[in-house]
Amino acid sequence: MKKIRKTIEQKLKNSLPFHWLQEDEALLQKKLDDHRAFASRLFLLGTLIGSGLWVWDYVIDPVGAVQTVWLRLVFFVFLPVPWLFQNIRNFRFLSSLLIGVILVTEVAFVKILTHLHMGMVYGIGGFMYYMLLPPLALQPFSLRSNIVFILMAALVPHLVALAGWAPGFEHLNYAVLIWPAAFLAIIIQYFYANEYKKRYELEKRLQKMSYTDTLSGLYNRRYFMRYMEKEWQRFQRGGEPFSLLMIDIDHFKKINDTYGHPTGDVVIQKVAKLLRREIREMDFAARIGGEEFAVILPDTDEQKAVEVAERIRQQAECRRFTVTGKEKIDFRLSVGIAIAQNGDDISQLMRASDQALYEAKKRGRNRVCFYSDGVICPIKKSA
Repeated sequence: MKKIRKTIEQKLKNSLPFHWLQEDEALLQKKLDDHRAFASRLFLLGTLIGSGLWVWDYVIDPVGAVQTVWLRLVFFVFLPVPWLFQNIRNFRFLSSLLIGVILVTEVAFVKILTHLHMGMVYGIGGFMYYMLLPPLALQPFSLRSNIVFILMAALVPHLVALAGWAPGFEHLNYAVLIWPAAFLAIIIQYFYANEYKKRYELEKRLQKMSYTDTLSGLYNRRYFMRYMEKEWQRFQRGGEPFSLLMIDIDHFKKINDTYGHPTGDVVIQKVAKLLRREIREMDFAARIGGEEFAVILPDTDEQKAVEVAERIRQQAECRRFTVTGKEKIDFRLSVGIAIAQNGDDISQLMRASDQALYEAKKRGRNRVCFYSDGVICPIKKSA
């Protein structure tokens, strides 16, 4: 029922107008991380260009240029602002900040044109720069932010003129030149955002393939070792204990020999499903060998680790599944437990859990053993 509801919600979501404007937060964060340095340098360059264009003011009107100096300083003061905040990871705050900064400088540009003789005639093409900014300076942000900026940037000169702050503004001439450029900028941003999203999703799929075991759907050994390193570092910093379970399917070779390798594959998938169901969201499960699995239990002491391991073993013991037709088989699990100890390293922890697993198999399989201070203790089976 939950899957059906999610499917319906997704279809409704995708059927809404402008659903192509939706971008998940992970994608936006990745886009920000990829392009923030470029955008920051671009704004610093814009600071020099925006203030340095006072030379253009002087060329077309030496007298009026005296009054535009302070307005050119707006570019010098405001455009470096996004660069100062470049290390902030909140893309919503940064996109709002950048849009605000660019619009303030655009208003300043409109005012500059009012102080220059024939400024509205010569300077109307300058608004084209504001249509170029989104494909360049706003690359780190969402398509929605870019469209909002483009429409606002195109509209601001009309509003400034209607407010009486830009006498002589040629609305028609401006609209004929700038609005087509604005819509072209939106189209460019749409295609750019769409291509970036495709590349991002492809990278995610490739990344998932690189650390996922294809058969079980759990993490693979390579990613398990990386995660172990990370968890070990966290343990050394904070001292919070974590547990490691090594799990092996009992008599797996016999299952393959009796029922065939496809059935063995199904057993591996069943174990993976069982692990996902029995561990917490914060826990980590991986398939690290043919029939061997590992589970990392963060912030878990000896007692809790034993409870989890015994529950997993017991759930496997009481389940059977159909192989072909009406024939059913079952499988059992052996589990070895070790707890991270100060003074040890990762190899010692893994060796300890392996020794506990070996002892569980030695004692008849389908049981849990715990390694503690060099001593391996068998755990009494739950009723």
